[in-house]
Amino acid sequence: MLLSKLKESLSEPRNDGYLHFSQHLQHDRHTAIYMKYGYPKTTPAWGRMFPLVQGTGIHDVIHTHMAKIVDHYLPEHPIVLDDQYHYPWTGTVDAFAKVGDEYWILDYKTISGAGMFFLGDEPKEDHKWQVSAYHAFMPMTSDDWRTAVIYLPSSPDYKKNWSEPVMLEFEPYSKREVEERISDVERAIGLYLEDNILPDIPPPTFAWKKRGKTYFLQQRPHYTTLFCPWSSLIDDPCGCSDEKSSLLATYTEGDLKIEDGYDKMVKQIIQEIGYPYDS
Repeated sequence: MLLSKLKESLSEPRNDGYLHFSQHLQHDRHTAIYMKYGYPKTTPAWGRMFPLVQGTGIHDVIHTHMAKIVDHYLPEHPIVLDDQYHYPWTGTVDAFAKVGDEYWILDYKTISGAGMFFLGDEPKEDHKWQVSAYHAFMPMTSDDWRTAVIYLPSSPDYKKNWSEPVMLEFEPYSKREVEERISDVERAIGLYLEDNILPDIPPPTFAWKKRGKTYFLQQRPHYTTLFCPWSSLIDDPCGCSDEKSSLLATYTEGDLKIEDGYDKMVKQIIQEIGYPYDS
């Protein structure tokens, strides 16, 4: 009974009526449904819940130690936009920090060891939008503030090796670009609430995967489909979790074989991502 109540409390959905920079700039379909129905109350398995608990604890530890090693440190600073837009928006900046002569907006993300492998030279796109919104609406003059996401591995990779944390600085989107994105989101919400027009599911991704001497060109659903809040409901209003992976082509020692019906698509994809030896 006690543990059941603990899990219920930990998994309580955030239905505060606000749009959050950390969630709602990245997925118009989920955002529109949230504004109509709110998030459902479910109790996921501990394995789905624990990363959130773990992330919160790591944030607390990082705050304690960052405050010791930088010149000035302001953690967990809220930004609230109640009446600037059609809907209220909010977010919480992980940290403002002064390090020597440098001023930073920092966001901390826990990430799996496998996930570290797929990081590039810049943060993930949804994290860029989130921190760019903080930069756009921060209470201080923003010209001299630099932005970065710090990724903190929470597990080893497939080979049981631990990566070191990385700090990825990036050029934030301008305030104009953030405001345009907000307008797009609010327009999508309005179309759903007023005309029941649901935004599209985010597009799939394409990648070559190797097994033996053969590469497989796969179409995979957008990663957010794995975490759809409504997927467990019988009357799921979203449906993105029904998206499936598809095999489009195989490539073995210079021989490309395309699955029936995918000729045009495969040619376009190869133009974008290349053959396996180009990637």
